Amino acid sequence: MKASRCEIGAFVGNPNSRPPNAQEIREFEQLIGRHLSSVLFFWAWGDGDFPAPALKDVRDHDGYDTGIKLQITWEPWQRAGANDNSYTLRSIIHGQHDAYISRFARDCRDWKDIIRLRFAHEMIHYNNPEVLGWFPWQDKPDEYVPAWNHIHNIFKNEHADNVEFVWAPQNYPPWFDALERYYPGQDKVDWLGIDGYNWGEDGLPGWPYDQNFTDLFYPLYHAFVDHPEVFGDKKIMLSEIATPKDNQFGGHKSAWILDMFERLKNEYTKVEAFYWFNAEKEKDWRVNSSAQSLDAFKNGLRDPYFTSHAVRG
Repeated sequence: MKASRCEIGAFVGNPNSRPPNAQEIREFEQLIGRHLSSVLFFWAWGDGDFPAPALKDVRDHDGYDTGIKLQITWEPWQRAGANDNSYTLRSIIHGQHDAYISRFARDCRDWKDIIRLRFAHEMIHYNNPEVLGWFPWQDKPDEYVPAWNHIHNIFKNEHADNVEFVWAPQNYPPWFDALERYYPGQDKVDWLGIDGYNWGEDGLPGWPYDQNFTDLFYPLYHAFVDHPEVFGDKKIMLSEIATPKDNQFGGHKSAWILDMFERLKNEYTKVEAFYWFNAEKEKDWRVNSSAQSLDAFKNGLRDPYFTSHAVRG
């Protein structure tokens, strides 16, 4: 079924601050000329319990309850790199973190509004020798699926019915057999996510070439939509997306952004939300890395197909 709209989402603010504050959200919304429907942030298990006070600041960033949706990328580590063994999948399976998980689930439940919980994303690395693994939970399908299901069961037992589980591999590798091995099951997943970045002409080791929107998302998107017998008829999101500043004039980036909006509306019609990674990190991913790229983003958002949060007041 074709989506009737696609939600505007973003990661905003400092990549090292979690979650964003009200001012950062307001400034980004003013920059793009639209309200966000959803905001993405990253929360390591080592960061502690559910950050309710900070998230209230996010929800009420315009001085009232905006109803903005949260996508929490919930990472089982201390942010210490691929060898971080603070919270292993095996220790999750064996119940060693049940108290923390249960407490987090209850806090999510008590939040009441929708929370999209993206646990241990980008789980498939497949030991690509050109790209070192970046997360400790990668390439462990025999542990990943039972760990996911263990967490899902705890949230169910805590009646956290407002939590929507997001299963989100990165765009590569898109091989169906690999995806199937890591998939927790249709009854354990609410959203299918895809993370995809165009690393630009100078690339990154293992990601060596400039990629357009179709290069990034066509294979995995169609693996999902062409195999409903495995993945189900799930909502799809682009859980992280960005392209870098390519030159001082920003021409290629602006064209890339306009192409993204065109394809989301007309070809990738099962995508119901996208999240732009608006930060200067490995590259300058920001929509305003040039005046031209910002204009392109604002022009794309003028289409009412792309929706903001409902103002609740």
